[in-house]
Amino acid sequence: MHDLMIPGTDSLPEVSFKTSGDFRLYGRALPEDASKFFNPIFDWVREFTGEMYNIEINLDYFNTSVSKKLLELFRIVENKPGEKKVNVKWMYEDGDDEMLESGEIYKELLPGFHFTFHKYAEFSR
Repeated sequence: MHDLMIPGTDSLPEVSFKTSGDFRLYGRALPEDASKFFNPIFDWVREFTGEMYNIEINLDYFNTSVSKKLLELFRIVENKPGEKKVNVKWMYEDGDDEMLESGEIYKELLPGFHFTFHKYAEFSR
């Protein structure tokens, strides 16, 4: 099994899923077809075997279809057989209460996962 690396674009997040159990989604997530984007990720995660999952979500924006796909991704991890520890590092920009609330909702839905929330400073452009 090889690492899964997908470069990001203006509307698609960078994907870095490593066989070490370090999974990272970074950027903006506005795919035209969320299923088409996420299905290869889901397939990779289904094949992955590990006892430790470190998932970092650092999205500055995502739409409703991506929100559903993130939950599906978390459920795939949750339903994998065997003992596992799942750490989720949820990144959000200072002042982006909606992104923080989204992470808090996932935390409520996934009581077996260990969530940490990390605020970062707004970037001036």
